[in-house]
Amino acid sequence: MTTESSAQIAPDLARTQLTTRSLSPQNSWKLFLASFLALYFELVIIRYLSTEVRAFAYLKNLPLIASFFGIGLGMILGAPHKSLRSAFPAVGLVLFVVTAFAGVFHLRHIPLPRADYYVWGSFPDVSKVVIPLRFLSEILGILALVVVFFLVLGGIVGEYLAQLEPLRGYGINLLGSLAGVGVFTGLAYLSLPPLAWTFLGFLCLVPFFRQSRLALALFMLTVAATSRIEPTTFWSPYYRIDLHPYPQPAGWSTTPAYELEVNHDFHQHILNLSPDFLSRYADFEPNHSAQTNYQIPYHVMPHPRQVLVVGAGTGNDVAGALRHGAEHVDAVEIDPVILKLGKRFHPEHPYASPRVTIYNDDARAFFKKTHNTYDLIVFGFLDSHTLLSSLSSLRLDNFVYTRESFQEAARLLRPEGAIVVSFSSGRSFVNQRMYATLKRAFGESPQVFEAGYVQGLSFVVRKIHPAPPVEGLTEISSQIANKNSGNLIATDQWPFLYLANRRIPMSILWIVVLFLMGAFYLVRKTVTLPRLASRESLHLFFLGAGFLLLETKGVMELSLLFGSTWTVNAVVIASFLCMGLLANALVKFHPFPRSIAYAVLFLLLLFSVLLPYSLLGGLSGPLKVLAAAVIVGLPVFFSGMIFSRSFRDVTSPAQGLGVNLLGAVVGGTLENGVMIGGTLSLGILAVLVYAFSAVFVPRTKALGL
Repeated sequence: MTTESSAQIAPDLARTQLTTRSLSPQNSWKLFLASFLALYFELVIIRYLSTEVRAFAYLKNLPLIASFFGIGLGMILGAPHKSLRSAFPAVGLVLFVVTAFAGVFHLRHIPLPRADYYVWGSFPDVSKVVIPLRFLSEILGILALVVVFFLVLGGIVGEYLAQLEPLRGYGINLLGSLAGVGVFTGLAYLSLPPLAWTFLGFLCLVPFFRQSRLALALFMLTVAATSRIEPTTFWSPYYRIDLHPYPQPAGWSTTPAYELEVNHDFHQHILNLSPDFLSRYADFEPNHSAQTNYQIPYHVMPHPRQVLVVGAGTGNDVAGALRHGAEHVDAVEIDPVILKLGKRFHPEHPYASPRVTIYNDDARAFFKKTHNTYDLIVFGFLDSHTLLSSLSSLRLDNFVYTRESFQEAARLLRPEGAIVVSFSSGRSFVNQRMYATLKRAFGESPQVFEAGYVQGLSFVVRKIHPAPPVEGLTEISSQIANKNSGNLIATDQWPFLYLANRRIPMSILWIVVLFLMGAFYLVRKTVTLPRLASRESLHLFFLGAGFLLLETKGVMELSLLFGSTWTVNAVVIASFLCMGLLANALVKFHPFPRSIAYAVLFLLLLFSVLLPYSLLGGLSGPLKVLAAAVIVGLPVFFSGMIFSRSFRDVTSPAQGLGVNLLGAVVGGTLENGVMIGGTLSLGILAVLVYAFSAVFVPRTKALGL
């Protein structure tokens, strides 16, 4: 055999080996498992951190950004370096120990600088310098652990993605991610504790670390750190819930009251306000300060026949309606575990009454679904403790306290009906905003009573005439009315009840800016920047930023259509991944012109920006689903087609997908702009970002339009 023929055989042999390796079933299932772990742990850490380190309940998209950055950079770097891989089990142990024992390390209530937004609860004002420094150092330290943890997971994904044909690898990556969402959603549905989350996650890591006994031992320690199972702790799809009984008074045979904490913050009491108990134990706390508050609705409407309670919680408001002779009560509560606790522990057993119908649903969704009308609608103390949700800068309950929400509730009132809104925010600007929003919704000024219970106020609106004076209560309507609210009300377009004005809070800006500076420094130290400055990389980068904006926008839009429940959020993520899979399959077997996909995408985005969502609220069920598919699903599908069409011919699949995730970091940062421009800005930002992605479409025949 000649030297020339040998030289010819060598590349052919290399190509044959690459093809054989690319089709290896082992590479495919390991890529699937690694992709599963990346998204699964992302959801675990976002949920767990926001529960145990309370600052992340207000800044919950920061772990999301940190995890995206870690996964993206890990994919770009490829298989993790031996030293980094060896350190991974220890990093995971530290991250989960810090989270599980946040109280021991004094991290549970990191003081937040809060000059421009309201944080429920109070922290000692140690120093205007000490608090910001502590806040920044501790938050950034935890985020650094998150980045390193996901850097290794992303590297493992990149290691196996690099060995597969791009679209095949991307399809497996999407399937693994979809499985991660599905499994964690299942654990949430079953109300399983963190022990179940970590046990499953670290068990699935074993195939990648099975040769290291030390790694396996550290995995076991990590799971053990999350294994505290307390009989009075319950896990719902939304919260960690702790239930603490009050001591029984002498002569009373059952527990008369409980304190219920959510994510280590006081949430509500379960109270016995029955006449029998109150007559015997008039000074029992916490009943003493609460009984007047739960009587306010019935001073306003003494004998209501039909009552609606939203934010029914464990049943105090429902019990009050029954005590005052309501013929029927519809009780709406979003958290299934809180409902179960009310059924089991409430001493008056209101949920056992045949006069009560229970709805485990979001208040806004119920307003749209019901055909009933009511004499009295009571907004209980809905969760008003945290600012941000897990997927965006929108609180779950914010859409309940908007002008449009109150108008929807008003349509359910009978001619002489009344609405009572109980809200706990102390003496803050939030009270003025609530007053101004109710006034704009009803066209008349609400009455405001200072209840004294959990720093609460009760806002009363009657359709016919004002409520009579309430004995034992101070009416402060004139004081609230005379204060300058800035005419800034909460609407579906700007639902931020807790922001003082239209700007991003400085504490968020500090963290985001410092994190991005650190991220840029890390990228510069580990990656050759020209690799990331090519048209191909910039194109994929902006597609990633646009996709995250679409996801946030989709959560918001479907929340308005179907309610802000955890199931809606899970369905949105799963649907987006399914759309990506469908687009990837279509491009793989029948390439679609990218220019047409861009044109349709821009038309859909502009349509969703210009469309008034109030028009969709009255649609029937099938039409609403169809509208959601068009407004939310189709843009994702065409965005997915653009990405798959470009990803098909990338020179390095792992780097391409990693750059795409780095773009998602920027998308997550831009998402904070919604606090300035409102929800409408998400669509506008998405149009601009996708326009940049079109500008940087690679000018090659392989990647031509």
